[in-house]
Amino acid sequence: MEGVILAIETSGETGGAAVLRAGQVLADFSVSAAKKHGGEITHCVDRAMAVAKLERGAIDVVVANCGPGSYTGLRIGLTTAITLSYALDRPAVGVPCFDVMATHYSLSGDLDMRYKGELWPVLDARRDEVMTAKFMYDKGVLERVGGDELINPAEFGKKAAPGSIVFGSGIAPYIDVFKTQPVKLGPDVFNLSASSLALQAYRQLLNVAGHDKIERRLIEPRYFRRVLAKTTAQRAAENAP
Repeated sequence: MEGVILAIETSGETGGAAVLRAGQVLADFSVSAAKKHGGEITHCVDRAMAVAKLERGAIDVVVANCGPGSYTGLRIGLTTAITLSYALDRPAVGVPCFDVMATHYSLSGDLDMRYKGELWPVLDARRDEVMTAKFMYDKGVLERVGGDELINPAEFGKKAAPGSIVFGSGIAPYIDVFKTQPVKLGPDVFNLSASSLALQAYRQLLNVAGHDKIERRLIEPRYFRRVLAKTTAQRAAENAP
């Protein structure tokens, strides 16, 4: 799809909004500080649209990072995206966090373009586990292999091929464990940009003829563990005799 994509990134402590058209990022405006999504994401959207010199009516699709990630951050981003999609009568699309991380890393300049092998983005899922997904990278071509999964860092060598690159904020809490694994460690400070989200969404929608061909459906957030996303009332109801 060569139309206008509005991307809303709120899966981590930072983020913002970006506007992309025909594969080119026109504008990217970030929140002013960590955990400012709630008060600033709408302003980021307005600023990004202004810099891109576009009215909201020009938007063809609204995309948001659907996780895993910050529980509160994801809800802010998804709510904003869904609200805008209803107001504009345009589809809203969720983009998985690990796909955005892989795209961000592959475009960051930290990855040798000649590299051929596995990429494993990781986020801290706590309880001595990380959540991750496997990607194959072959000289600029990136492909996801399989779904999201929880892994104990000490077992990583059993999943990843020797020499695979592991990167993301899930490294730091388990750095001593990861150093014993037969993998290469990439950057562990990893703040996603709305531009990376927009570019991954463009890849995801590349073969779609137009926004009217995108299925309208509710975006389902991806959490580390579904039980952690339940309300107190829901947990009480499930445990009731």
